[in-house]
Amino acid sequence: MALRFSLLLPSNLCQHRKPQSLSFPTTTFITNRARAQIPCTKDSFSDSDLAANLATEVAKKNTQLAQREEAMKKSRELLFTEFCHYLDLEKEEVNCKWSKLDQEEKWVIVKGFVSEWGVNFHPLSARSIKEMIEEYLHEEKPPPPNSSSSVLFRGLRRMMGFSQDK
Repeated sequence: MALRFSLLLPSNLCQHRKPQSLSFPTTTFITNRARAQIPCTKDSFSDSDLAANLATEVAKKNTQLAQREEAMKKSRELLFTEFCHYLDLEKEEVNCKWSKLDQEEKWVIVKGFVSEWGVNFHPLSARSIKEMIEEYLHEEKPPPPNSSSSVLFRGLRRMMGFSQDK
């Protein structure tokens, strides 16, 4: 009751309350992924069982990362092929001419491509298309030998006593 009365006092009615910004955690990283099911019960698991479960989960994550990387590679390739058709040039010609263009010319070409190509396909932003084209053109360089998806688990593998080889 005391709270209700304090809110209805004339001094509180006349004051303009500042809107309070409520901070909520972002939900951009919340997904409906299935979590690893390693039960925590009174039943004791041997170290080998836990290591096997961990190895299985690591293998699943590595497979998912590899599939995601492969899908992005195919997407960049498709995008670059369509970009070459838009420019009516061969891939090698586009590669040579793209490196010679300054940033403004690249933006003009990419924005024209987006305006035409976006009608038939799910539109992407000009910035993301430009980045994908540049990634595709730089993809020809061989990746460093330790850039595989298992790099995420290198320290864990070392700690568990697994070899560094795949």
